[in-house]
Amino acid sequence: MSSLLFDIRFAIRALKRNTWFTIVAVATLAIALGANTAIFSVVDAILLRPLPFSTSARIVTIAGYNSVRVARKDAEVSAWPDLEDLRKQSKTLEHLAAYSESASYIYPSGEPVPVSGAAVGSEMFDVLAIKPELGRRFTARDDLPDAPPVIALSHETWMHLYAGDQAIIGKTVRFGNSGKPRTVVAILPPGLRFPINTDTISFWAPIGPTLGDNFTERGAHFLFATGLLRRGVTVAQAESDANVVAARLQKAYPDNDTGLKFAVDSCQERLTRGVRPALMLLTVAVFVVLLIGCANVANLLLARAAGRHREIAVRSAIGATRGRIIRQLLVESVVLSLLAGAIGALLATWGVDLLVALAPPTIPRLDTVHVDGKVLFFTAALSMLTGIIFGLAPAISASNTNLTECLNDASRGSTEGRKRGRLRNLIVGGEIALSLVLLTGAGLLLRSFVQLFATNPGFDSRSVASLAFSPRTSTYPDDTRVYAFQKRVIEEASHLPGVKSAAGVDLLPLAGDQNINTFNIAGRPEALPGQGPTATILSITPHFFETLSIPLLQGRDFTANDTENSERVLIVDQTFVKRYFPHENPIGHQIVFGGNKTKPRTIVGIASPIRFVSVDVEPTITFYAPQSQRTSNYIHIVTRSDNPAAQLRPLREIMRRLDPQQPVIDVRTFESLRVETFGSRRFLLTLTALLALLALVLAAIGIYSIMAYSVAVRTPEIGIRMALGAESSEIFRLIIRHSVQITAGGLLAGVIAAVIATRTMRTLLYGVVPGDPITLAAVSAVLAAVAIVASYIPARMAAKVDPLVAIRYD
Repeated sequence: MSSLLFDIRFAIRALKRNTWFTIVAVATLAIALGANTAIFSVVDAILLRPLPFSTSARIVTIAGYNSVRVARKDAEVSAWPDLEDLRKQSKTLEHLAAYSESASYIYPSGEPVPVSGAAVGSEMFDVLAIKPELGRRFTARDDLPDAPPVIALSHETWMHLYAGDQAIIGKTVRFGNSGKPRTVVAILPPGLRFPINTDTISFWAPIGPTLGDNFTERGAHFLFATGLLRRGVTVAQAESDANVVAARLQKAYPDNDTGLKFAVDSCQERLTRGVRPALMLLTVAVFVVLLIGCANVANLLLARAAGRHREIAVRSAIGATRGRIIRQLLVESVVLSLLAGAIGALLATWGVDLLVALAPPTIPRLDTVHVDGKVLFFTAALSMLTGIIFGLAPAISASNTNLTECLNDASRGSTEGRKRGRLRNLIVGGEIALSLVLLTGAGLLLRSFVQLFATNPGFDSRSVASLAFSPRTSTYPDDTRVYAFQKRVIEEASHLPGVKSAAGVDLLPLAGDQNINTFNIAGRPEALPGQGPTATILSITPHFFETLSIPLLQGRDFTANDTENSERVLIVDQTFVKRYFPHENPIGHQIVFGGNKTKPRTIVGIASPIRFVSVDVEPTITFYAPQSQRTSNYIHIVTRSDNPAAQLRPLREIMRRLDPQQPVIDVRTFESLRVETFGSRRFLLTLTALLALLALVLAAIGIYSIMAYSVAVRTPEIGIRMALGAESSEIFRLIIRHSVQITAGGLLAGVIAAVIATRTMRTLLYGVVPGDPITLAAVSAVLAAVAIVASYIPARMAAKVDPLVAIRYD
């Protein structure tokens, strides 16, 4: 221990004596370590940290899916009756609760206050192992369709809207579009957030009374579900058991449950599935930057070791063993890296705030990201490892010293160059290779982003503003009055200054919601149960296609004559036509939804296909029905104008004028929604590009330093060459040639590594393949250009060497 303390004190003195070396090395490592710390804090909070429930390790998600039509990975939602049967029959699930995210209103003093929360099954309290701060849990009775309406308020909502009134339990609050009273039966514990991926939780309501006809409808798949595994049960065992139940349901209910299976996943794994590949890529990228930083510092240590060869030789001469010298040099490296790690941790606290600010709100658990003790321990451990990584090779090389050569000044230049030149060249070549891999990844992401942004979704969002609302059932209790109020809003919106057209639609493209229905074509054989085709169906008003600039290819648009009492009609898209009517005109044919349980709809028009789910998902079959014949209570009013942002306030004023008590759910430009869909990709691209740029700068510094040091070491040789008649241009080319050789080797290794490494990015790319030759060529050209520029100054210095001074130096 005493010898270690001596080594530490000696290392600190040595670093103080070499101020500029210490500053450059610490700055290089601090930036790299700070970036690693910031990214790790994000990875830890989102991927590694358990969910904030004592039962976290046993919480799973359950999703039903038709295995004939849907891949397991796409399973998300289930029907209530199927989940109830699974809850009762499962041998591996201790509890199961369905839930549905919900936006609604509370009226604490007459005026509606928008709130977000969830309708949850009564066993949700057991799944999450939580106890109400006040009041009682939901019971099985609360989940029945005719149960008295009750509600549980979040602690934060209770404090904010009701000033923490202890007597609120048992009292009623007005809730929902109807503003009907609900009895408060519980105050949820502080800080509770479930569903996890929502911003805030203001309330929980029992889910049963919200289901209506879907309480017994097995074809209505729209509920999420979570369960609690019995102790000792694995996720795989739970899924196997759930599919035993699914097999029973297939036999008992073939019309709806044919092909039914359940996907059971760890809740945490399912929650982070969408962001895991991106975070893993960032983790690798930031570690590559650290390796490049280590390479630069290793080169600095090699150069510094060349200046300490006499010191090391003297220590060896007086009895220091090679192992003792290596340990001393490694201690210096670790002290250096720990100092850099401390500064890096400070930088990371700022970097985390920047990451959270840049990140899109769709990333789950983002508000829990911070630098804590676990992150600091990671930084300390990584710093020590870093010190060993960049210090080991220079320490071994420096300790391998020939005493006679080191004490002979005349042999210094050539001997030192021969011994350590190859190692330095290898390190710089490695920097170039790593930089090329990182730059290639960033280049592929950039090309993907550009192609995705340029992809035509099938509609024009640039000039559209949107107003979302849901008419209050207390004032508009039936479809006729709901649609009449919607028509009034659309009519008022169409007369706003600058508005060219206005319409309504129940679900906006790219907004994340989807209404999928099975259908049959009248006159054709009906599909077997569970194997029928599906389509997204939208309820729209006249002028919708005009407002969103969706071309109507054939037939007619909906008109005011398409009423509740007229013939039921439908507009289909070209995707449907190509698949089911490739050689005939579908207009006049009829479509039946839900297994012939509804009246047929006659096709009256064909629209151009749109990308409804996401810009990177190919168009799927989309049907359009008149809002007058398929009235949806929730609607978006869309307007087209030259300045959509200027329409936002007038749209709110229309609602305030027509019905002051009607809450507005959302008002925004459609383009802002479209841009938000690229948020995750932009976040990943921005961070990867920043890391790639940092890698490029570090690689340039590495090339410059090796070339500058090479010139310094070879000064006597250069002087002799010039004394024997070599021209300055020849010396210039000599140094540039050396740089080109190192760069070429690094580029070759980097291209091979990039082709292999980018295969793991396949799921993150769009419109470009891993190992894309254009990207590789462009990145290689950039790196080669940077290498030449970085070598220019050392080469010019070599070309200006005075032969007499150089020979005298030798």
